[in-house]
Amino acid sequence: MRFSDLKKIKAAAESDSRAAQPRREAPPAVTPPAPAPAPPPAKETAPEAVPAPRPAPEPARQAAPKPQPLPQVPFHESEAKAKELYSRLMLQAIAFLKAVDQPYCEKYESVLAATALTAETLKNNPAFLGCTVYSTADDYLRGHTLNTFILSLAMGLEGGLDSRELGLLGFCAMAHDAGMTEYAPIYNKAGRLDDGDFSEMSLHAEAGAAKLDRIVDLDHRIKERARRIILQTHERADGSGYPDRATGEELDPLAQIISIADAYEAMTHPRAWREAINPPAAVKELIEKEGRGFNASAVKMLIAVISIYPPGSMVKLSTGETARVLKINRGLLSRPVVEIALAPDFSEAVPQLADLREQPLVSIDRGLTLAELEEMNPAYAGRLELSRWWTDW
Repeated sequence: MRFSDLKKIKAAAESDSRAAQPRREAPPAVTPPAPAPAPPPAKETAPEAVPAPRPAPEPARQAAPKPQPLPQVPFHESEAKAKELYSRLMLQAIAFLKAVDQPYCEKYESVLAATALTAETLKNNPAFLGCTVYSTADDYLRGHTLNTFILSLAMGLEGGLDSRELGLLGFCAMAHDAGMTEYAPIYNKAGRLDDGDFSEMSLHAEAGAAKLDRIVDLDHRIKERARRIILQTHERADGSGYPDRATGEELDPLAQIISIADAYEAMTHPRAWREAINPPAAVKELIEKEGRGFNASAVKMLIAVISIYPPGSMVKLSTGETARVLKINRGLLSRPVVEIALAPDFSEAVPQLADLREQPLVSIDRGLTLAELEEMNPAYAGRLELSRWWTDW
């Protein structure tokens, strides 16, 4: 399934004009006065005591110049750059999934490089996390792999992981569903999976862990831990997961991060047999499972990263307008930056950014589902749905 290319949004930078400075005229020449005649010689007298000269005053210390804040990049310019990087990372994720099906490959170092680039972009580009709304039409596993990779790294940064742990987290997140490539006929089936399908597909965790032996540049010092993390990404804190029904302290902390990132991504993206769940509803469900299905600290990290109205959510404002969440404001779970999309009567409005942190009189009433938007404004809902399918820009 292919979709038409999405137009990139480019913000034209305006150049500042410099005002011409007035030319300074040279001051007129001044004729020095004639020297005064010398006084007659005075009679010799006893020399008087000359006071010691006063020390010259120290020059006043100038205060160090205050650092100037960096100019803020317009959000839509950041969004265009984020989409370009997301497209490059998507191609890398696709290449990774293909390579691990070969007898051997060299992909560990390239994933580490992608991890470092992604972590740096998450720190500096506020639009990048919003790219995780995309799905891949031809094979959901491609988009799922990349989105889980990005979400996991955002959580790792939130948790303060050092560069070594962050690198391992990124690699294991990229490889967490590598075993699923063997079960494409099952997960691409139309209709809900039956118990037999699910039992067979649940073997993909072991299949993915076994594929690590094909990655010849994988550091042997971390291979066993990476294998354990990949095996545990579908385990749950209460023992309800697979393949070993591991619980609580048996689970590697990195596996618990990938586990909830994987679950959130899967819930909020469509599958062959179901529609996507509205992101705020998915967040609510994960919060309710805190301490049972998912580790409490992992849940808190996810909420800190995506808030309760994650990027990409459609929300109804207290003004009656409909808006799309663009990015969160850290520490303010319900006051993100949004873009007004529809007027109170659901007619399309001129897109306008609104930072709810700066507008205390405006708040989010609730999240909106795609079904509600389809009822109120089918044309807008259709375009929104199409815009969430990734294509190579």
